[in-house]
Amino acid sequence: MKYFITYDNPLQRLLDITLTIDTRQLSTLELKLPIWRPGRYEAANYAKNIQKITATSGQGHELPIRKPKPSYWEIECKEANEVSIHYIYYAHEMDAGNSLLDEGMVYINFINCLLYLEDRMEEPHEVMLDLPDSYSIACSLKQDGHLLRANSYFELADSPMIASNSLDYRTYEVDSYKFHIWIQGKHSLDMKALLDQFEQFTKLQIEVMGGFPVSEYHFLFHILPYKHYHGVEHGSSTVITLGPSEEVSKKPFYNELLGVSSHELFHTWNILKIRPKEMTPYDFGQPSVFPTGFVAEGFTTYYGDLFLKRSGVFSTEEYLNELEKLFKRHFLNYGRLNNSVYDSSIDLWFDGYQHSAPHKKSSIYVEGAVIALLLDLQIRLNSDHDRSLDDVMRILWKRFGKTQRGYTYNDIVRACEEVMGDSLGDFFDSYVKGTKDTKVLLVKLLAKFGLELSFKDRPNILEKTLGILFVKKEDSNTIVSIEPESVGEQYFSVRDQIKSINNKSVSKWVEEGKYEGELLFEALRHGNPVEMKVTLDFSNSYFLVPKVTELKSLNKENEKAWHS
Repeated sequence: MKYFITYDNPLQRLLDITLTIDTRQLSTLELKLPIWRPGRYEAANYAKNIQKITATSGQGHELPIRKPKPSYWEIECKEANEVSIHYIYYAHEMDAGNSLLDEGMVYINFINCLLYLEDRMEEPHEVMLDLPDSYSIACSLKQDGHLLRANSYFELADSPMIASNSLDYRTYEVDSYKFHIWIQGKHSLDMKALLDQFEQFTKLQIEVMGGFPVSEYHFLFHILPYKHYHGVEHGSSTVITLGPSEEVSKKPFYNELLGVSSHELFHTWNILKIRPKEMTPYDFGQPSVFPTGFVAEGFTTYYGDLFLKRSGVFSTEEYLNELEKLFKRHFLNYGRLNNSVYDSSIDLWFDGYQHSAPHKKSSIYVEGAVIALLLDLQIRLNSDHDRSLDDVMRILWKRFGKTQRGYTYNDIVRACEEVMGDSLGDFFDSYVKGTKDTKVLLVKLLAKFGLELSFKDRPNILEKTLGILFVKKEDSNTIVSIEPESVGEQYFSVRDQIKSINNKSVSKWVEEGKYEGELLFEALRHGNPVEMKVTLDFSNSYFLVPKVTELKSLNKENEKAWHS
């Protein structure tokens, strides 16, 4: 399978793609474009970006194309020894999983735009890129100039590339494994410090897991001039998009860069090799539905920051800050009490990454990370700190990663129970398949490790007394969440825009500090003006803020747990 990719006017974001296929053994070509991509388990339907598609025989005769269903094309080729399929793809979106053509760069996730033949996916594939001579290519595939070679479509689809004449390139090695860092975009990162820290967390991950799945690995960074944060894992690489560029080298955003990089690297084991049975092998033409997203993304989220702490990249204070962020996302999401992380993983296909009904779903990243933390702490305590979740990951790597066998939900439960040395049935039924609140268990377990999980009042008087969360936009405050069973539920709707309180702007009213009595709220609701007379509820405190602190005095059990 051979692809040729060129372009004319980069301002139009149009990639000109030609796929040439030897058809001597075929009467009909059945071409497909993936409807999803690994790392994003929802319908993507990349075919919506194909502007035009035609087919010709080796003799130059145009061949008819039939489209029986979306993302699927049929071409009759009975008398043609070779067929060329030519199509235009709109590469217009910048994030870690899409493709973008602009004046100074070609960035392609091949899974977005390269058609495939299902019965030839295991054959070698190659891509010739028509690029300026000054362009270099950041990609994990074998390269010969601007020619990229893959052993299969699966490898090709899992190997994104950036081509430009302004790539900043660095490299480091750990235990004979070579790691490449490619940066596209202006930045002021201290590259020596970054390389040292990457080497630290990489070394620890390899030590914990006992080797690395691939011989070489590539970090592909887009440093953007606007606010952005996204990362996508691949078999031998990751794409990470971050911005704004002037903030990336400063804390706390620099810690976000380290966190997402550690997270994506650990994915090389967890999901890319240690993979759910439902995705073994990948089927890009069928919905990707599985119940164990809490392992694929949640365990990885937990380990991403933990490896930074254990390797010395993060201080204790920095790690506790990350724990607080995790708990804020966890406790402020009341969807965790309505739909389990198990069920929410299954729902990823249609609503896993979008805002849906208020308090509808759990997050496989956040709730999954909390599940991982709870399992890790329980295993450590039950084994007198001889075992941990690390042992579970090594079992999964040995049984399912190295064998590419694919695990089930029950396999995860069994591996955790094996390391725990006790039944975890009630735990998984309550917190993974069920919606039991984790608060009591978290407070209890963290205390044994010398940490106090407490809950503080919100500083914002409206959020505290009414149970509404809002973001300030221009001259109004837009409500983004309302705590269930709060006073705010009686008066407000999500997306209400609060314009004034007692005929004053919200900021002016807050400055005056006159919170007693009945208040007149003026707001816009679906564009219509509404008024509400509301009395603040000082008897409750809503949307409490979790706080993690070290206990002032540690007993021997705390000391042993903290340093285990």
